[in-house]
Amino acid sequence: MMTDHDRDLKQKKRQGDGSSEILLFQLGPVQDFIAQARSTRDLWSGSFMLSWLMANALREVVTHGGLHDEDVVFPSLKDNPLMLALRDREAPVTSELALIPNLPNRFLALVPKGTAADLADVAARTIRDELESMGKAVWQWLPTNDADPSCKERWDTQIAAFPQMIWAYTAWPADEPWRDAYERVNASLAARRNTRDFAQWKPVNTEATVKDSLSGKEECIGDEVFWKKLTEGHSQIFTAASHRYGAMNLIKRLWMHVEDIEAKHDINYLADKLNFKEKEIWRTLRVKDLPSIAKDNKTGSYVALLAMDGDKMGTILAGRESADADSPQYHTEVSQTLSEYALYDVPKLVREQFKGHLIYAGGDDVLAILPGDQAVACARALRDAFKARGQAFGFEASCGIAVGHQNAPLQMLVKEAQRAEQRAKHGYGRAALAISLYKRSGEIIEWGCKWESGALDLMAKITELTEAGKLSGRFPYALAALLRPYALDDEKDTARLETMRPVVEADVRHVLSRQGEGLKGGEREALATEINRYLEACWQPPKSSGGIAGAQAQKAETTLRPQDFINLFLVETFINRHHGEN
Repeated sequence: MMTDHDRDLKQKKRQGDGSSEILLFQLGPVQDFIAQARSTRDLWSGSFMLSWLMANALREVVTHGGLHDEDVVFPSLKDNPLMLALRDREAPVTSELALIPNLPNRFLALVPKGTAADLADVAARTIRDELESMGKAVWQWLPTNDADPSCKERWDTQIAAFPQMIWAYTAWPADEPWRDAYERVNASLAARRNTRDFAQWKPVNTEATVKDSLSGKEECIGDEVFWKKLTEGHSQIFTAASHRYGAMNLIKRLWMHVEDIEAKHDINYLADKLNFKEKEIWRTLRVKDLPSIAKDNKTGSYVALLAMDGDKMGTILAGRESADADSPQYHTEVSQTLSEYALYDVPKLVREQFKGHLIYAGGDDVLAILPGDQAVACARALRDAFKARGQAFGFEASCGIAVGHQNAPLQMLVKEAQRAEQRAKHGYGRAALAISLYKRSGEIIEWGCKWESGALDLMAKITELTEAGKLSGRFPYALAALLRPYALDDEKDTARLETMRPVVEADVRHVLSRQGEGLKGGEREALATEINRYLEACWQPPKSSGGIAGAQAQKAETTLRPQDFINLFLVETFINRHHGEN
């Protein structure tokens, strides 16, 4: 049912009436802060901290400005579980939904004329006040573990330096199209982001101090006596005895940690802020560690970090590719679709279907940890759900996966997954998947493909035939051994590759005759044909589709990647290593 406010918003469909301003607000850093993690709990906590700060800011902006939720164009606040729980302690919201980190690090709001600067200040002040409150809750716990009170000044200084907040606003003059006003404020924010602030850092003391083990920047809180007691007395929280942390990473580790729900001194910050029982919070926050996630592999002890991001979302949100998109109403509809995907599609796929742990789901942006052999299938399912959910808007996504041993540094895997995602976007021209595989021996294998290239179907076929006992798990290694003398990773000459192709096709058939003895009837020839079709795709760059903006993306469309041919098989057999080499 359309409210009066909805009708008002419809009336502003295409052009301003001179009574509004557009406010765009952003906090950060995001990826670096989240990646500063030693455990899956750290990853989740860092993500949720940012969502929690943004939720508090949005609540105060809407309240202080006398706004409707629909005035927040992005993200959509409609039925958002965290916002509902934060506003109303009696709201029928489960902790499982409310504690999904699903609010992005920016918001776009349509506000009354003359109020944008004040509301931006309200958002920034709210975030600083809430972070200070979280810091106070954690600091009250630290002195019970012999934290030196003299460290309080350093503690407060580090909290005051986080996060970085920027905003921009613009008038929406009468008769100006929405798209023009939105692109102007977006460009203003980008210009502000590039105008870096360099406030002079005033050290609390001039003595040399150990740096934070995860960030490498901030000075750690406390002396060695404090850390010895902390790591010995709370070994479940501080699993690395040699690690030392600054204020923000201590807050990330402790602000919602409950070792014992009956303990008087444990910190359960959200139980005080939201209407959830402590036992419910404790149960929801029981996060799997990497070995526990790795156990869900068929065999082996490898995990995967998955990072997915929507393609050209700025273009979609701006409505540049749709004649019907020049309105805040359209922008709101896109936001609502992204919210529904993050809240309902992503948790179901990651948690229930693929036995993973969801770190973050902020619309088009997903970060998750999965058993190594589930990551590719999960990535494909997430992309398909995203594309289907946003079909009306032309949604598409790229994904990066980093596969490593359960004992590999988690911080490294997160960063490598994010790099792989960028490789999918800029190396493969978007609408793509890129994988980085890190073996314990030190070998690194990189591979990628377009979603619609047929490569993932071939990978699934190889898995199916191997599990059925028709194809040996040694097939990829035997083929790689034959092709290694060709130095494919260095070959960029299309003519030379075309000359070599019949030889490689013959090698494929030869290896299939030795390693595919279980293939019956026409199965061997059908598989050889499918493999050779993928060989042609890798060795003959496709014609540019013309649908990807930017010179870098256009170049990616025509980049030769002959090594991708063999790396598909090497990646497949390793992540399904129950039939491959240990």
